[in-house]
Amino acid sequence: MHSAMPSTPPTNLSLADVARLMDQPSVANRIDTAGKVAEQIRQGGLSGSAADMAADILMRFAQDAEIAVRQAVAWQFRNNDRLPESLAIHLAEDVAEVAAPVLSHHAGFEDAFLTTLIGKGDQRKMEAIAGRPRLSTVVSDALIDAGDVAVVSCLLANSGAEIAPDGFGRIVDRHGDHQSVATMVAQHPMLPAPVAWKLLGRVSAAVMRDLAKRHKIPDMVLERCITRGREAAMMMMIRPMLADGAHLRGFLEQMHWQRQLTTDLLFRMLCAGDLEAFITGMAVRCGVTREAAAVMVMDERPAGLRAAFDQAGMKAWLMEPFRIALGVARRWPRATLASRRRDFQIEVLARVFAECADTEERDVSDLILQVFDLRGDRSVAEARDRLNLPSPGVR
Repeated sequence: MHSAMPSTPPTNLSLADVARLMDQPSVANRIDTAGKVAEQIRQGGLSGSAADMAADILMRFAQDAEIAVRQAVAWQFRNNDRLPESLAIHLAEDVAEVAAPVLSHHAGFEDAFLTTLIGKGDQRKMEAIAGRPRLSTVVSDALIDAGDVAVVSCLLANSGAEIAPDGFGRIVDRHGDHQSVATMVAQHPMLPAPVAWKLLGRVSAAVMRDLAKRHKIPDMVLERCITRGREAAMMMMIRPMLADGAHLRGFLEQMHWQRQLTTDLLFRMLCAGDLEAFITGMAVRCGVTREAAAVMVMDERPAGLRAAFDQAGMKAWLMEPFRIALGVARRWPRATLASRRRDFQIEVLARVFAECADTEERDVSDLILQVFDLRGDRSVAEARDRLNLPSPGVR
């Protein structure tokens, strides 16, 4: 089916055009006619019945069975601000392929209409809305709460979008684990200082240094976050080696030689459930075999862990969180831990935080915070929720 044409064309749309369309009602001819009618409206020479007829022709094309014809009408909004509002609304409620050009370019939509469309959940329409030349905080908020990574990325790239300070925080909470999003937030000229702190550890070292400069973040905090990012990257490199003991030990020995096999990293291995990496790492630090290290650290008696800390040159007052985490690890069979790794992580984080969070020893507090703060990890949140624990304070 195709749209029927009015019997009398508007001024400047020739009878030949109408005849051609009636004789050859192809998609190409309908698209060509729609463009000519829209151009006459743009020029502003139509009035009265001629203007009404032109609007009616475009509305009929906007209802055409062929999506290409409807798209052709929608694209007329890119550089034509004289087209009827009713036509814009009709096209905006069409499928995303048709609606996108109108949602991106038509300036007349009210915020209430746009937020209603956003509430329907069509991500492609949201992405088109996010690219509009001007966006209020009302619309931006709706996009932040409902949009996926592509939508939020488009919003952050839009210099005409107004984003409320708490909107940046919600973006980081929802999509901050995507480094591309975190970097765009970090580089946004309107980024508020509290959100800059939340981004530490989520972006590259270069971006973190830029954040620190712009928001006066202390060098000590910056360097600690850069170190944590480096340790997280190392964990990703270590895990594929767990099945090959010799390869794992060689890698950890190289790290130890470079002074990168730190107490923090060993604690991260333990809390993550990477027990083989933790035991091998302790063996390297102690200068003993993997089997000897396992006997020391897995011994329920405190003397074994104390001896391991002493041989590894690790601070004795940091032993308590390791002792608690190892107590959880001993109760988990290795096969069960491998299949329920996330449950183990939640339990061990909850126990460590519950028993050590109130310590007055600053080094212990920092060790605990390195797995709790500056992260959006769901394991951390679930660990707190499991025992109704409060969020750790900023130190």
